[in-house]
Amino acid sequence: MKKKLLFIIAVINFVSTNAQTIAGSNLDINNIKAAINADGGLFWDNVNSVFEVPNGSGKSTIYASGLWMGGYDQGGQLHLAGQTYRQTGVDFFSGPIDTTGTYGASYDSTWNRVWKISKCAIDAYQNWMTGGSIGSNPLLSGNSADTSAMEVITHWPAFNMFGQPLAPFVDVDFNGIYDPSSGDIPLIKGDQAIFFVYNDSRGIHTETGALPLGVEIQGMAYAYNCSNDSALYNTIFTNYKIINKSAIILDSVFIGNWTDSDIGLVQDDYIGCDVIRGAYYGYNGTAIDGSGQSEAYGANPPAQAVLFLKGPWATPNGIDDPLGSVPNGINYGDGITDNERLGMSKFMCFNNNTNPVNGNPTTGDDAYQYLSGAWRNGTHWTYDGDGTTGSQICDFMYPGTSDSLGFGIGGDLYNPIYMPAWDELTANHTPGDRRGLGSYGPFTFMPGTTQEIDFAYVYGRATTGGNLASIDIIKNRIDSIQQKFDFTQFNLISGCGCNSTTGINDLAINNAFTIYPNPASDKITIEFETATSAITIEIKNVLGQTVYSEALKNTIGKQSISIDLSMLSKGIYFVQKYDGKSVINNKIIKQ
Repeated sequence: MKKKLLFIIAVINFVSTNAQTIAGSNLDINNIKAAINADGGLFWDNVNSVFEVPNGSGKSTIYASGLWMGGYDQGGQLHLAGQTYRQTGVDFFSGPIDTTGTYGASYDSTWNRVWKISKCAIDAYQNWMTGGSIGSNPLLSGNSADTSAMEVITHWPAFNMFGQPLAPFVDVDFNGIYDPSSGDIPLIKGDQAIFFVYNDSRGIHTETGALPLGVEIQGMAYAYNCSNDSALYNTIFTNYKIINKSAIILDSVFIGNWTDSDIGLVQDDYIGCDVIRGAYYGYNGTAIDGSGQSEAYGANPPAQAVLFLKGPWATPNGIDDPLGSVPNGINYGDGITDNERLGMSKFMCFNNNTNPVNGNPTTGDDAYQYLSGAWRNGTHWTYDGDGTTGSQICDFMYPGTSDSLGFGIGGDLYNPIYMPAWDELTANHTPGDRRGLGSYGPFTFMPGTTQEIDFAYVYGRATTGGNLASIDIIKNRIDSIQQKFDFTQFNLISGCGCNSTTGINDLAINNAFTIYPNPASDKITIEFETATSAITIEIKNVLGQTVYSEALKNTIGKQSISIDLSMLSKGIYFVQKYDGKSVINNKIIKQ
């Protein structure tokens, strides 16, 4: 009887959560308007896509996006969540995990929501609280945006229902209690942020049918209002803290980013990846998008990238894994044991159809195959036309020329494997409705531990050159974004939205640093903008040996230099720009 009652409760919970409208709000402070939902679903509003770029144009480059993840327990059972846009069901649920199982209307009234706030509103409130502003609270002026901001500050979810830490905040009196009346304020990234929390434990997984992992995901999506920095102004960021709140040791875990990229019109797109940069991107498969439709971009359509900024901790193995053993991880070969973070480990795309090999996944096993390197039928992806018929197993589909050392086919820095370029153009594919899935993994996820990961959604559009020219734009912006993130982790940047005198405006000038082409065979061009009068450019090999050095003077403003690489051996090198205060690194490949 007890089991039957529990089953009935689970079904009621499932029906109520499956049918309810998920709350959300939009990031809208820069050139992108992007919907963020309480259940972790990104860029759609329960009905339509909301990744509008340019903001206000009615055009979009993404229909929906979100996290997928899966792994095996010690008994060999698969636990997985792989929700899309509720296309066939629900795997994720808004709110933190309630270990008492007391989900229902009261819970939903508290947790089926997101918390949207700007840095300007927080600054205004803090200034008023500390006596810097004379008069009444500026967020109680009657303006709807101010009123909303005050509600968020007042009801910031600093703790969950059990008093455990949740959303970050500034504890001005260090008493461990969130009390805005004492001056405590939300702690956000960027100039505008949306905090959201969700889990995969509340109900039955009706999208994939898989067992739950028992994870709670605390997310923050954010953006910068830096109109003088084209990379930041055209990028949305997501930060996730993923907590294994189960008692299960999960092995062979992969965490993926699933994105349905629709560049204007839906049925004329291609997709590809950049292995070294750790990114994948959608782009138009034709030179002109559409024929005048309101949602079409027309000539020189844009490209849209998903950048893997920071991955989960690699499973400890007692050594410092060597530099060059992975193409885009962090902390490899730095002399420190077991501090490595995974980079984008896999990338594949599938079609929005029922093909039993490379169509939409319909089971948890299908989704895990896609996360870990195989098709729905269990065969590995191959380095060929559509990844299904070749003999060479690969980890990255459609890398173009970005995997010139063959990381995705078993090569590395010391044992390169050279393969021809491969993308949807060389494969002569018919453009269509593409879905991309990149993943971090594999790793072991222990009970009670947290993995923190970051992504960036980077938009770019060329003014000339057709559909392919926009790919060069996003690659340059990816380099700029990655440099800024590596330098600061975006934790201490005050932003651009409130006339701040320090922070990202200074970084935008001092750290702008673009290298092309990359990979390169004979020479590279370095473009940068700096506020200092002298800098040094150095190129180092993977052993840390300097193979090129040049001191430059009178460098204030925009600069461009060319460097001859013809005498260097093939492999990975690091270009450093040093301005006397900080060192900015960029990775290049010599072919």
